[in-house]
This record gives sequence, structure tokens and C-alpha cells, in this order.
Amino acid sequence: MLIYSTGSTHLLSAILTKATASSTLEFGRRHLAEPLGISLPEWMRDPQGIYFGGNEMLLTPRDMVKIGELYLRGGALDGHRIVPESWVAASFTPRGRSRFSGRQYGYGWWIRELAGHDVYYAWGYGGQFIFIVPDLELVVAMTSSSEPGSERRGHLGALYDMVEEAIIPAVGD
Repeated sequence: MLIYSTGSTHLLSAILTKATASSTLEFGRRHLAEPLGISLPEWMRDPQGIYFGGNEMLLTPRDMVKIGELYLRGGALDGHRIVPESWVAASFTPRGRSRFSGRQYGYGWWIRELAGHDVYYAWGYGGQFIFIVPDLELVVAMTSSSEPGSERRGHLGALYDMVEEAIIPAVGD
């Protein structure tokens, strides 16, 4: 099994840029943001001008929810196919594992169980999350301190606990 690495998504951004002859930003705006009706502002680039593939995106919580809903609905939203259903299924299939936490990772989505439910989540730096709980038809966008400092492990634990101990039980009841 592969090991999670943000560098892999940056390499994917470089490949996408070369293969499409457009920047990852332009491609993302045309094929994801516009169909979803969300904004996709510019984010950081490497010294070669390639947009970072694994971090530094600036999405609003509402935009995060729309992305979560897209994946919850198998790649279609409001009757429009935006992402192939096979890609969503492949994204939610374990492909790697974190060498730090042992948690599984698909294509851009972490995989774990919370409160007895399978959960898929996109995890941005610090405490930025999109949680998807398919059997509850639940999407949770969560933003918090991106610089939790030395309290990082406790900070992240509190965020997972909030989803597991408060949000999921409230929706599941």
C-alpha cells in the first residue's frame, strides 16, 4: 500500500497542467467551479508557476459543502454529471495509509469510521475539513484555526470528537 504524501497531489497538478495546456486553476474553474456555481480564487504556486496540488486553496465553507454534496451524490449535482461516478468510487477506495496515524487514504479523501459510520473526509491544513457520511446523507464543512500550534493533536481530536459525539448523533437520531 502507498504512503500518503501531499507531494503526490502537487505532481498531479503539474501533470494536469502539461496534459491540458492550461493551469490547474483554469482547469478547476472550467470543469469544477463553474458547474458547481462556486468561486475558485487563485492560490499559491511553486517557483515553476504550477499551482500547489495539495494545499493552500481558499474555499468558503459553502463551497466546501457543494464539493462534499457532489461526492455524496456520486459526482452529479442537480441532475448534472460533473465528475464520473467511477472516479468518486475510486476516490473512496483505500489506496494508501498515513505513516503517522495509520489512517487510510483514497484519491484526495481520508477514510475512517466515526460513531459507527463510514466517513470520508478532505482535510486541509490545521482544521479545515469536508466530512461525508453517506449512510446519513450528511456533509459537514468545518473550518477552524489553521495554526493550532503545539495543541495541534488536541485541536484535531476535538474536531473529530465534535463530528463523532455531537453532529452524527444529532443527525442519526
